[in-house]
Amino acid sequence: MTVAPENFEKLLVEVFEVGRLYDGVVFIGGIAVYLHAINHDATRAFAEATQDADFYISLSSLSDLREIEELSPNSRLSKHEFKRREFSFDVYAERQSRLPVPYDEVIAHAVEHEGVRVAALEDLLVLKLEAAVDRYASEHGRKDAKDVIRILLLAEGAGFDAHRSVAYMRADHFERLGHIIEGPEFTSMAQGNVKLAKLMRQKATKVFQDIARAYDTNDPPSP
Repeated sequence: MTVAPENFEKLLVEVFEVGRLYDGVVFIGGIAVYLHAINHDATRAFAEATQDADFYISLSSLSDLREIEELSPNSRLSKHEFKRREFSFDVYAERQSRLPVPYDEVIAHAVEHEGVRVAALEDLLVLKLEAAVDRYASEHGRKDAKDVIRILLLAEGAGFDAHRSVAYMRADHFERLGHIIEGPEFTSMAQGNVKLAKLMRQKATKVFQDIARAYDTNDPPSP
């Protein structure tokens, strides 16, 4: 999924405008992973552009959003959608979405990058694993797997709270995470550099082991 740099720059402008306009917005998905990755030396080289943007929003801010944007409901996926310029935004509302991590948890631990809130790594990992489970066999699933790896690389040595993350991690999430750790996407991200891919896998595995220990002591939620 190649995104033209000039198009992605235009998308970022819209993301920053939406994120700064509404207090209750916190970005999730690929755009959140990008904003984390581009702002850290260890992962800047692996930051990947995306074609659209997803965010969580409070109910009060959703009402404000409706006054400006033309929202289309997607009942099947429990979200709203709208276009801003030529870009698509997926909107997950507080207490209305089926995302595995509640809005209150995500907004409470959100961090700020370039003036917009993004989900913390602990919450973003579970949300990305949800997507990775749903579409693992697709091209989007490969992008999800790479985003999960980026999150693990960001988490390594950054005080990542594995116990908080596994509080919302289901068995299928954990299983998919294990497959990603053992999968081929490290080599793809390292552009065939076997030594670099091995180093990346080692760093990600350290975080995975912390998550596994926390998961073993936690009572995971049911699907």
